[in-house]
Amino acid sequence: MKTKRLQLMIMATLFLGVNVGGAVTAEAATIQNKSAAVAKKTTPSKVVIPKSGMQKKSIFRPLVTKPAPKPAVTQKSTSKANSAAVKKATTVKPSTKSVNTNTKSSAAKVQKSSDTNSIAANTDTITRNKVGTVVTSSAEHKGQVPNVRVLLGSRTQDAMVKPTSDLVVLNSANGQVTQVGANRGTTIGLRGGKIAVNGKPVDSVVTLKPSNSEAPFLFEGKSYRGGLTLRANNGTMMIINLVPLEEYLYGVVAQEAVPSWPAAALEAQAVAARTYALHTMEQNKGKLYDVSPTTDHQVYAGVAGESAATTDAVRKTKGVVMLYNQRPINALFHSDGGGYTEDSANVWGNDIPYLKGVKDYSTGTSTSNWTVTTSRQALESKLNAASKGVGKLKSIQLTPLGKPGKETSDRGVSGRIKSATFIGTSGKTTVDGDSLRNILGLKSTLFDFYVNHNPEKGSGKAYHNFTGKNDTVYIKGHGWGHGLGMSQWGAAEMAKQAKPGDANYYQTILRHYYSGITLKKMY
Repeated sequence: MKTKRLQLMIMATLFLGVNVGGAVTAEAATIQNKSAAVAKKTTPSKVVIPKSGMQKKSIFRPLVTKPAPKPAVTQKSTSKANSAAVKKATTVKPSTKSVNTNTKSSAAKVQKSSDTNSIAANTDTITRNKVGTVVTSSAEHKGQVPNVRVLLGSRTQDAMVKPTSDLVVLNSANGQVTQVGANRGTTIGLRGGKIAVNGKPVDSVVTLKPSNSEAPFLFEGKSYRGGLTLRANNGTMMIINLVPLEEYLYGVVAQEAVPSWPAAALEAQAVAARTYALHTMEQNKGKLYDVSPTTDHQVYAGVAGESAATTDAVRKTKGVVMLYNQRPINALFHSDGGGYTEDSANVWGNDIPYLKGVKDYSTGTSTSNWTVTTSRQALESKLNAASKGVGKLKSIQLTPLGKPGKETSDRGVSGRIKSATFIGTSGKTTVDGDSLRNILGLKSTLFDFYVNHNPEKGSGKAYHNFTGKNDTVYIKGHGWGHGLGMSQWGAAEMAKQAKPGDANYYQTILRHYYSGITLKKMY
């Protein structure tokens, strides 16, 4: 009897224990708002309660993962003043940050205010759409900052490197060959198809790595962070600065923005520059280098090009990247939008969903509005030089520039010229907007022609017919650059509206100029 009673007590205890475990499991599901599946356990005595809002591990690895298919956007290589590619404002320059975490990474759609002239109204709309939310990778660890390969140049002559700390010389197998003492000039050059250090051939690829990662080195009198990779390539020596991405940005952002701009504008520029670099690194990971230090990619000036304000902006936004479909976007930017940015399809023919035309708030005097005065004969000469001559000009077929927001067959949503047709005594020719801008040497494609009518004195109506006499041609335009992505002067103007203590206003700027993006802290 005692034995049966004891058995019953044991069975009751086990039964109660199982139900207690079930209650805990149910509580775990409640904690996660019933959205998380509860894993089955072999024994109910050990129930793990997941933390609500736990982050999933990011699978993004720059330079390692296979890039998603991207629209084929060709980067243009032109002069600083007229570059249609990623460009800084040249003549007229345009503590760890606290971020909230969120498991949802869906991008907020940018909505434009009904009052398109009100920055504050538009800011309020964007603020309601997730501003202040940056998804943070759960795999955040030190040492995940990728290195970027910056091609400083190629040469056949010897060059001089002077480290500020001991310099380790590595061969192509990453094995140490020798070491050079601090502050000692080191000669590098080509000898019989190999890289030579102080006159001694070493290997076809040689890396010079400072023993102190914080110590810069001098190359041809200029100071750089990181190390140098030297590569023998078809009779020349490629000189590549291998530098951590964040330190690379120290030497970029101060060149692409004005250090005296409000902090939010500098932080927006830092995120755009970081994102653009990662995007380009993914596209070029099978090549010998990632980026050049010019307007072909982003202007990079090394340590000499750094400033305290822009370095602080880089540090405050460390690792924050703009994503679309979980990949770094092609974060194009330009000096001045001239009142409205443009859809990518109307500039380079590729419809990129995050590069859409939006209101621009720039008020830069010489970048937002400009006028060029020329003559019919000079215009004819420039067309002839570009093999677009039509004899003596009679007229120009082009929709007059109106208010932005309405696309026509020959103008984009901002009013930028997609094409213009020139009619002359020997025929007619149609020129695309980007080519026309380069032919005429203009700041943007957002302009119109005023033949024999000064737009500053008249009604502002465009005139496209020539008299055949001494015609004066006025070209009135707006903005500077290709008009895609972020307007740097527009970002600076928006940043003035940031409220005191608003550490996240740079996100408002980015979400305004890049439609539907997600901001994520990658490291």
